[in-house]
Amino acid sequence: MNQATSSCMRPLSLSVLLAALIATAGCGGSSSSSSEAASEAVTEVTITPVGNQMQFEQTEFTVPAGEEITLTFENTATSAAMKHNVVLLTTDEGSIVTRVGQAGTRAADNEYVPEDDAVLAATGLADPGETVTVTFTAPSEPGSYRYICTFPGHYVTMQGTMTVVSS
Repeated sequence: MNQATSSCMRPLSLSVLLAALIATAGCGGSSSSSSEAASEAVTEVTITPVGNQMQFEQTEFTVPAGEEITLTFENTATSAAMKHNVVLLTTDEGSIVTRVGQAGTRAADNEYVPEDDAVLAATGLADPGETVTVTFTAPSEPGSYRYICTFPGHYVTMQGTMTVVSS
């Protein structure tokens, strides 16, 4: 094959590869907690941490507006220092995320969940190996809503987005 033919085929090959990747992206199973499922609205969500890091494995999920949602946090971490919760907020605004995250450090008596109007729902604090669940009603307003871990120092890197779509 000469160079002219090879360079003409390269864009086509990349296009075919890209189309194949897009076509198979949704074929990975029915787990409602994976990032691939973010565009499909679900009413049950499972979130886990990334090992012993201060990160959520699932950084986005989509739910239908006004529906009852069951969110389960499985703390699969093994380090005793990796206690986590999931606090859903009524906004995606950075200054409010910071306010709630910092206030969490002063809310040890409430599993590090601060009393704040921006808190939509929150799981309890989960030690490594524990699972906690919260059921809440998704906002009726479509949009992006942040979730964070409010255990001291974790909110900076443990964040995700709940997208609410019209049902």
